[in-house]
Amino acid sequence: VGGAAKAFLGANIGGQARNRIAKIDYSTGAATAWNPDASLQVTAIAVSGSTIYAGGNFRTIGGTSRNRLAALDATTGLATAWDPSVGANVNSIVVTGPKVYAAGAFTSVGGLTRLGIAALDSASGIATSWNPAANGIVRAIAVTGSSVYAGGNFTNIGGQARARIAAVDATTGLATAWNPGASGQVNCLALSGTTVYAGGSFTTLGGQPRNRIGEISGTTGLATTWNPNSSGNVFALALSGTTVY
Repeated sequence: VGGAAKAFLGANIGGQARNRIAKIDYSTGAATAWNPDASLQVTAIAVSGSTIYAGGNFRTIGGTSRNRLAALDATTGLATAWDPSVGANVNSIVVTGPKVYAAGAFTSVGGLTRLGIAALDSASGIATSWNPAANGIVRAIAVTGSSVYAGGNFTNIGGQARARIAAVDATTGLATAWNPGASGQVNCLALSGTTVYAGGSFTTLGGQPRNRIGEISGTTGLATTWNPNSSGNVFALALSGTTVY
């Protein structure tokens, strides 16, 4: 979209006053004119063509009342008509095709009961029938093929006991057999082919000691030998080629 959208807590970035969301020029680091002006915290952003999806704990954004999840015009910064109205914080957003997946601490989306995770129609904003129903906060989601990976502090999702990390069928909403198990909260996920990267506050993952970051087989759910051994909690992961940031 000709710049990078960035979620943050402050009121100034790139030399300009910006409330909690901004678009930054890749070359100069200066804030562009794009300014949706969120009233409270922004904790998740996803880009899809000319639309920027933002989630968090805000009540207004893009010049309009929006409860915690909104679609913004990538040029004007104004909120579109898309309005799911989420009942509590949104922590993660993934857009794939006609669906917008959202995860957080919510128990309702668009007037429907959805516990921590939901799939929304990208045109109407209405929640689909997909309903894995996590029994705790979902902090991260990642989507590939027929699976939606979720991480957080839940112990049950998709109708099965799962310790803070799970794969859910993208059609049925039921948990798959994939079951790595994490000893502590999972804050972030990233996918590379059949490999799943996870970060958080855990000390075991996929059946092995792993301090707060690990690599898991997307097939077996077992941890690989990759072991950075972080001394502090991990909150964000990004992949570029063969490098994990």
